[in-house]
Amino acid sequence: MTLVSGRRHDIHCRTMLHAKFLGHLEFTLNDHPLPLPEGRPLEWLVFVASSATGRHHAELEALFGVDGRGFLPNLPVWCADALEFTDEGVRFTGSSDVGAYRSLEGDLKALARLRGEFAPGLTSSDAAFQTWLEVERFALRKVFLSALLHNGAGLIESGRIAEGEKNLSFVERERVSLPAGFAAELNLELARVHWRLNRPDRAVTELEDAMPNLNPERRLEAQVNLSAALLRLGRIGDAVTALRTLAASGASRGWGLVHRANALRFGDDLERAVRDAGEAFQIASLEEDGYLAVAALNVQGEAFLEMAQIAGTAPKDAVIAFGKALGISEVLGEDASAMTLAGLAHAHAVWGNQQKALKQAERAFKRARAAKDSSATVRGLLALYAVTRIGSFARNALNKARAMQHKPLELLASLCVLEKDPSTELRFSAREIALGFGSERWLTRLEDSR
Repeated sequence: MTLVSGRRHDIHCRTMLHAKFLGHLEFTLNDHPLPLPEGRPLEWLVFVASSATGRHHAELEALFGVDGRGFLPNLPVWCADALEFTDEGVRFTGSSDVGAYRSLEGDLKALARLRGEFAPGLTSSDAAFQTWLEVERFALRKVFLSALLHNGAGLIESGRIAEGEKNLSFVERERVSLPAGFAAELNLELARVHWRLNRPDRAVTELEDAMPNLNPERRLEAQVNLSAALLRLGRIGDAVTALRTLAASGASRGWGLVHRANALRFGDDLERAVRDAGEAFQIASLEEDGYLAVAALNVQGEAFLEMAQIAGTAPKDAVIAFGKALGISEVLGEDASAMTLAGLAHAHAVWGNQQKALKQAERAFKRARAAKDSSATVRGLLALYAVTRIGSFARNALNKARAMQHKPLELLASLCVLEKDPSTELRFSAREIALGFGSERWLTRLEDSR
């Protein structure tokens, strides 16, 4: 309820009370400006009214030295009923443009209409409040930059490359003016966008820039993503090194182990890859994390499959691992099962179960395309080639892997294509990738494909 001239108004008037912070500091009732206090009372009012959920008494005491009611005698009369006091704290009962702005996260056009500096012109001699004020300004600025970033990615994906790159460049320029913590968060968002746009090299740059300014939990997330990006670039040793130490527990450690195992299976340590993936699966079981379980079993299955092919034995362990993963992924949804089905199909093809393998490979490819999962699509094509030996499947996989800048998949596809087309140029490019892996195994496979 809103109090004006000592009288209470009905609840409908509450919605007419509005706080404007962006571009201009003003409180209004029915679009009419209300008188504002000065000095510390104004700072207190800004702090309270800018929060949609209110402020705890402890927060107010820490920043202003008094609890929620401490400044009430120094505030204009309209504030008495514009503020709701409880035992926990105090809340502004009107609306605010800051609240609306935060609710529009991701909507670039709407954000642009509301955009403006938070409480412009307001400064404080109190260092703690001034710090809060600057952090709030940077946080709201980051909301806009994040929306601009993802809008740019969407434009690039739709073919409007010049417009999209302009947005990304603007964000990259603006980032340098942000404090280190906010800039690091934008680094992470830029890395995700570059990953989405199949630019692992640029994702690596953003992640490496972010790492020094992240807290331990966010740093581990960045480590995992860095390892995945380095793996795509074929930098297997660097991908493993990025996750050499995993100072974490629970699901965070599990995902780190999965990505390390995935890098190891392209190197020379398949047994360690199996162990890391197995530990990740145990963590997934304890945490009841189905997605982690599927990822761990998929990596383990791929490692078992490679080991069976090297030894010339039936890939029984691979079929068991992929079978477990499929049972879990079918519960999670079809999107989660494409990669698993592709691996299982390939394992059955190696084992000689051609009819079953073909059905699974076709389902894997169909699901991967429906989910727009590029990696699973390539894996599905490789499974189809393993079953049918039709060269166009391998060639299509090679083209898609190159478009993704995914060196491991490119090498796997190249080995398949070389079985049908012993091109000197392709053999040379595949050898360059294999050398980058630092593994004799891949060089040997290239020699065997002659």
